[in-house]
Amino acid sequence: MIRLAWPMLVSLLVLSACSVGTTPVPVTSDQPAAGDPSTSATPVPVTSDQPAAGDPSANALLEHELTDVRSGERFTLGQLAADGPVLVETMAVWCTTCLAQQREVVEAHALADFHSVGIDVDPNERPDDLAEYADREGFDWRFAMADATLVDLLTDAYGFAVTNPPSTPTFVISTDGRVRALEFGRVRSAEELVAELASD
Repeated sequence: MIRLAWPMLVSLLVLSACSVGTTPVPVTSDQPAAGDPSTSATPVPVTSDQPAAGDPSANALLEHELTDVRSGERFTLGQLAADGPVLVETMAVWCTTCLAQQREVVEAHALADFHSVGIDVDPNERPDDLAEYADREGFDWRFAMADATLVDLLTDAYGFAVTNPPSTPTFVISTDGRVRALEFGRVRSAEELVAELASD
């Protein structure tokens, strides 16, 4: 009897030891991680204060240097905004909602003059993947990879929803340097995008 109980006792002690010091981590389903293709795009209100022109967080975002994955050109969002309004979308190659929005951006470019930048926020993707995606889809604007600093700047200002590509996080940067987040969670038509760009 003792021999039969002993292996069970050892197993219980091992299981107990393995669980010591572990703390359950709450999972919030409303903020899916980047790279999760199973997420659905639901409207995500932007609740944080919008950085205004002259605000240190807005300035840091505008001055952060990006690299176009196709041309290797280094640029900042501030440089582009000095030449005209800028439409920025955080995205991922696997995101079908992003693709739908970007196809509307193509149509918007036929209606108005503005700069576009796609910023890949999925840490599992590589510049070559992004360049191939942009070429395959025929998107002729700048695409860049987000580094950890840029992700921090965006999440500090707009929350972690900015790293959830299916919610189509989209921003308008006006020529005076104001950065405005559009409501996350839906694909806007070309006409809506042009109206948002013109409202600044």
